[in-house]
Amino acid sequence: MDRLTDVARQFHISDALLSIDGELRGIGLQPDGSPWAIAIEDPDYATRKPLAIVALHDAAVATSGDYRHWVDVGTKRLSHTMDPGRGGPLAQSPASVTVIAETCMIADAWATVLMVKGSSEGAELARQMGLDVLFVEREGEGLRQTTVGPLFDSGSVEMKEPGRYSCC
Repeated sequence: MDRLTDVARQFHISDALLSIDGELRGIGLQPDGSPWAIAIEDPDYATRKPLAIVALHDAAVATSGDYRHWVDVGTKRLSHTMDPGRGGPLAQSPASVTVIAETCMIADAWATVLMVKGSSEGAELARQMGLDVLFVEREGEGLRQTTVGPLFDSGSVEMKEPGRYSCC
């Protein structure tokens, strides 16, 4: 994604929303002057529906999750993300971790790291590193969202309604 952004800029494209397989990068603004609105997907195994809307302006977003690629072992569904500590798929993890960063490389790397760390340890690490993160965990039949980061804490991210954020 970051290389694609570089190529777009070489062709004097200063405003675009670029996407490859769930990683997105918004450069500049839409023709009406508003940021690029993107949906963060609800971590549902069966459907594709939005959980939250984020507005990107010169920023990137990447999500790691357990709901698009997994392995079933007996009655347990395991994430495709590997746990280096056990040398196998994560046994327990958030349903998804979304990171907003300057580049997709940074966002994607941190989304995977924080998925492996889990919500508690991951949230603390995200705070220490100054990251902007949305953790989503399954809780009974519902979802619990936890946000971390300067964009959320400073008010630069405006909660428009439950599950809708604006940033960057």
